[in-house]
Amino acid sequence: MSIFTSVDVSKVPDQLTLAFYAFFIFAATLANKLHVPFLTRDGGLLTYSKFANGVNFGPTVGSRPGMVVLYTPAMLIGLVGLMQSGAPLAAIFHNRAALVSAMMFVHFAKRALECAFLHKYSGKMPVTTVVTIAAFYSIIALCAVHYSGLAAPISSPDLPGGLLSSVGLLLFAIGLLGNFFHHYLLATLRKPGETTYKVPHGGFFDIAGGVACPHYLFELIGWGGVALTSQHVVMVTNFAAMFFYLCDRAMAQSEWNRTVLKEKYPKTRKHIFPMVF
Repeated sequence: MSIFTSVDVSKVPDQLTLAFYAFFIFAATLANKLHVPFLTRDGGLLTYSKFANGVNFGPTVGSRPGMVVLYTPAMLIGLVGLMQSGAPLAAIFHNRAALVSAMMFVHFAKRALECAFLHKYSGKMPVTTVVTIAAFYSIIALCAVHYSGLAAPISSPDLPGGLLSSVGLLLFAIGLLGNFFHHYLLATLRKPGETTYKVPHGGFFDIAGGVACPHYLFELIGWGGVALTSQHVVMVTNFAAMFFYLCDRAMAQSEWNRTVLKEKYPKTRKHIFPMVF
């Protein structure tokens, strides 16, 4: 039995899903270089955080409620998927659809809670960005819940598949913890009342020369864990889409750091992978 369940190309929904992710990989990789309308990070539908400063792309909303709303639909999809699986809590680890649904709920609930209570905000973000990214994450959650249910059961005698699920769950946990830790470092970087930007330190901001976005690195580790746990090619494609998207965001963060922080920013820091990129 193949470790990853193959997509039946006769099924239109599968074809459309893969086409969607292929388009997103293209958009995230080339949008800013080719100035693709509506997709650039500094004025398009994916504009948020510090890149939204000064952007006039329709109505705006406060960044805190906007970011919370951005993650909430996907969180609810994970919760509904978990409830519809019918698996009791003690059996979640033997029900792939229930397990991946729980992973989606935990991942997006964590992000929503961080946005509500941990992160610091000083600006607004376009409503179009909230709707666009919320829709994208909802599609990810729906695909994760649906396609993980098509893979072989975790209780299957297929040892490689079961082993990969265990490794995937471990990577997911590492990704969650590492992502939260570096978000905490960023949130506590400035003392109350301070408004100037500072160079972040600690964790993978400094290890092995450091990187600009260790929180993105650990988010990728988490999505890799989801792909291994789901064991479906659609979620592997999703990991590829997230890989290119977060690498592009990390490059943008590096450029911003060097422009704003100038000589204070360590020249040894890479974008997202220590010592590599």
